[in-house]
Amino acid sequence: MRVEDNKRQGSFDYWQNLFVHQNMLTIRYTAWNEFLTLGLGTVVSDVDMPVNTPVNWQADTVPHHLQFITELSVKDYLKRLELEPSTISNLLQIIATYNPTQEIIILLTRKGKIEIDLLQRLAIPRWLVISKYVNAGMNFSFARQPKGGANE
Repeated sequence: MRVEDNKRQGSFDYWQNLFVHQNMLTIRYTAWNEFLTLGLGTVVSDVDMPVNTPVNWQADTVPHHLQFITELSVKDYLKRLELEPSTISNLLQIIATYNPTQEIIILLTRKGKIEIDLLQRLAIPRWLVISKYVNAGMNFSFARQPKGGANE
């Protein structure tokens, strides 16, 4: 499978930026919390948004499954998505060198399409995200995997 290659990387549709914006707190919390526990990796979200159905991004919550896949397991995960070897190689290099204190690698899937982004210059400080979740007493159930284990 090929990752869409448009002028702006990852612009195969309009919804991705809106989805990330709507879910940034959870994405950021997942990325940091799982990095501390499991090490380098990528946040993956399988988005279950109907095709050709309008979404009110101010009010609607788009169903999705968020997980963190470690650097050791991401190659197998990407192979299951049938990505081209060059795409897998490029992403593995990015995962090995990104700065998790300032960046998030996110892979979005929806209806067989894939977008991979490196989020940088994050507007919401990590400490604020963590304090919001801790203060709210929120408990999240992330699809975790053991270090080096495959994630189905």
